[in-house]
Amino acid sequence: MVRPLNGHDKPKLPETHYLDNRIFTEGGIFQEEQEKIFAKVWQFACHESEVEKSGDFRCVRIAGKSLLLVRGPDGVVRGFHNICRHRSAEVVREDSGNAHIFTCFYHHWTYGLKGELRGLAKPAGYDAVKLNKTELGLVPVRCESIAGLLFICLDDQAESLRDFLGEIVTGFLEPLGTVPMEVFHFHKAVLKTNWKLWQDNNSERYHSMLHVANRKTLPWVLGNTSPMKLRIEAKGHSGYWADGGEAVVDYAKGGYSTGAEGTLPSMRPDEMRVINLFPDVMINIRSNVVRLDRMVPLGPDRTLVEWRGLGVKGDDDKMRAIRIRQHNLFWGPTGRNLPEDILAVESQTRAMAADEVRYSIIAREEDLNPTDDANIRSYYQEWRRRMGKSPATFA
Repeated sequence: MVRPLNGHDKPKLPETHYLDNRIFTEGGIFQEEQEKIFAKVWQFACHESEVEKSGDFRCVRIAGKSLLLVRGPDGVVRGFHNICRHRSAEVVREDSGNAHIFTCFYHHWTYGLKGELRGLAKPAGYDAVKLNKTELGLVPVRCESIAGLLFICLDDQAESLRDFLGEIVTGFLEPLGTVPMEVFHFHKAVLKTNWKLWQDNNSERYHSMLHVANRKTLPWVLGNTSPMKLRIEAKGHSGYWADGGEAVVDYAKGGYSTGAEGTLPSMRPDEMRVINLFPDVMINIRSNVVRLDRMVPLGPDRTLVEWRGLGVKGDDDKMRAIRIRQHNLFWGPTGRNLPEDILAVESQTRAMAADEVRYSIIAREEDLNPTDDANIRSYYQEWRRRMGKSPATFA
């Protein structure tokens, strides 16, 4: 008698070449990730142009914690836990803005732009206990930047940002760090998906088959030879771009082609680079415009994603209009690619929750061509190292 197919059977593949789907659905795994990954590694928070002037601030959430980034009067951007030292209310409740001082709404304790406690409501009440204001400033967190990207790390023992990123910075350092850049587009949405599925979608190029536009424009979909290769770096980071030679995408077929107009430093006209930073950041550079994805995991099946469009600061009106149009053509809320990506990862999440098919396959081997799964395998080996369990055997 022939044994019926069983969706819980493990694939007959090396353990590195498949995943147990429960790492995307289990609440316990999600909580462990917050503690062992998000609370331990450097996390992209925002672009420096979003906190450009003294008093500019932005609030973010990392590992379930409310954090505040603010540029001080000395021009330094600092990070703090967004928690009042009095009774632990959130001091700042807006997502972003500009302030000369921060006042906690609850009891009106006030803080300066460097985090120092500046004033107390009815201060005489503390005279008897000789409360020391210098000991009660906002609690700082580590904040470092590279190529205009601001990162926060909650772990005081973690390595420097540069050491954490390693050699993957060669993919974005010159395009983003040579000329002043600024965010010209921002939108966000809560997706009904696990955060890792969005990062996987941003990382693997095999999913280009999903996109109508990509099926017309990308060389590895069209069957053309391209010098683009995956870059597999330490600590789960990866990317792909070409080492010299022509590596153009036929954007003209998608209504996107720009020629050389507005091409970013080190980029060729119609070139494409993608850099994926562990655990949850994508930097997608297309010739003259940059897309930045930042994720905030909310639960096993909910993820807040922030999308930023980045261009050259000081553009004239004509060039800025070109960048905005070409960013939104693919990546805006009603663009060609982004809605298709969202449909795909939300479909995965619904199906994985049913647990009828237990495993996902990441087994493509193509000599580091873009549709190789080598970068996904490397990512989950770093996940395994930090979580202390196999993503394939759930143990």
